[in-house]
Amino acid sequence: MASVGKPRAIESPEDFEELAFEYIEWVKNNPVMKTITASFQGSISYEKVPHARPMTQYGLAAHMGIGLSTLKDYGQREEYSAMFKRICAIMTAHNVDGATSGDMSANIISRIEGLAEKQEVVSNVTVNNSLDDFYADIQAETKAES
Repeated sequence: MASVGKPRAIESPEDFEELAFEYIEWVKNNPVMKTITASFQGSISYEKVPHARPMTQYGLAAHMGIGLSTLKDYGQREEYSAMFKRICAIMTAHNVDGATSGDMSANIISRIEGLAEKQEVVSNVTVNNSLDDFYADIQAETKAES
């Protein structure tokens, strides 16, 4: 029987796992280089300092040669779901660890991971005067100032 549709970019859960762990190793072995400027006795110097690179689903998808929506589609498939969740947990742990240690921007990581702090504000306001009373007060104040 002939297959229908476009062939899968990733043939098996084992291939998915292999590509995912390749990405994780690549991220760990390829830090972001940040340029630090230093001044000593009037001389300015620049030095490249390695900083941990965050792991993202965008990066994972790009490494696998697929789009983000395709990656998420794989995550919904029964045979890929457990591995997808495991990889996402590893990436989240890496990012949160990096943010808490100061190696990564906590603000950016909280947004990437959807960990933004949310606050609910409740306000109860009671208005005792009608609009007619309000306008009457304004007119009275205006006349008093004249």
